[in-house]
Amino acid sequence: RWQEHIRESLREAGVPERLAALPHVESSFNPEARSYVGAAGLWQFTAGTGRRFMRIAGAVDERRDPFRSSEAAARLLKANYVELDSWPLAITAYNHGTGGMRRAIRATGTDNIETIVRNYDGPAFGFASRNFYVSFLAAEEVERNAEQYFGPVRRDAPERPTTINVPAYLSAGTLEQTLGLPQETLQAYNPALLPDIWQGRKYVPRGFPLRLPATLSDAEAGARLAAIPRGE
Repeated sequence: RWQEHIRESLREAGVPERLAALPHVESSFNPEARSYVGAAGLWQFTAGTGRRFMRIAGAVDERRDPFRSSEAAARLLKANYVELDSWPLAITAYNHGTGGMRRAIRATGTDNIETIVRNYDGPAFGFASRNFYVSFLAAEEVERNAEQYFGPVRRDAPERPTTINVPAYLSAGTLEQTLGLPQETLQAYNPALLPDIWQGRKYVPRGFPLRLPATLSDAEAGARLAAIPRGE
């Protein structure tokens, strides 16, 4: 359901669209996935890397948002490519880091991914890093030829929510009443907002890109939010 946005984000960042298959390797396209080292979301960003590209502070963790994290992943992949000048290396660096890949190049004397995978024995270059690129190739091949492998495939419809920037610090209760949407709906559309907001301990930050069902237009949502008395 997020593939359309993922591909658009990759195009805008100058990244090959075929890398839209990468979440199969990272999270099996589960936006609620979390690793034992604390990586989170569809693209499995750690907090340290995520803060380079997203808001992770207070009661907001955009790693959990499939839309924002996809935009961030596209920028990270592009940065890896600018650093390493090779898509196989840039993709592997998504798991192993650009510094790790530079060490691999120095140790093996080559930037050839096959040679590095076969011969590099760096202590942190374990199973996941060594197999990351070939796992991506396999996932991309299977996704591109899904019906050959699985027969008829029923795909989710693209998710195209309305998005509007919150004009001021607002409580979840105020948003619920103003927009006429139950908290469960707001929470489902905005997974980046953490429990403190839904439990009333913190406000939705000013400028936060709030996602809403497409049945509510951005113009109508904006008008409703603009009509909230100051101080609500």
